[in-house]
Amino acid sequence: MSEIKFYDTLPEEAKDIRITVFVEEQGFQNELDEIDNTAIHALLFKDGQAVATARMYEKDNGKAFYLGRIAVLKEFRGLNLGYEIVHAMVERAKALGAEKCEISAQCRAMGFYQKLGFKEEGETYLDEHCPHIHMEKRL
Repeated sequence: MSEIKFYDTLPEEAKDIRITVFVEEQGFQNELDEIDNTAIHALLFKDGQAVATARMYEKDNGKAFYLGRIAVLKEFRGLNLGYEIVHAMVERAKALGAEKCEISAQCRAMGFYQKLGFKEEGETYLDEHCPHIHMEKRL
């Protein structure tokens, strides 16, 4: 059984998950930033344990939300928890009146986001030496 909770400030559990996934596993350096101060954060709990996180922030005066920092702890991957948390964020953006959601996706995860209805926009680019692509989903 999983449960998703939303926060206006970065929960310590979300910070820990992001550091584990992005810094320790993937080698990114700039994990925490000023966007964390104004973003909406989500934590997904599996059997009471925080195992996945995501954040989103408003763009274009609320017409769009930018999703990011989507991470699932390694031992909980393959259980559709990433799908659950992204879907919850998209639904939250829709409830807040957004017309679309955007994401900077790691190219290796593009198929995952395509299954959630995101479409590629533009060319690939490097972010901390990792290929990414901009993707959007109309709501």
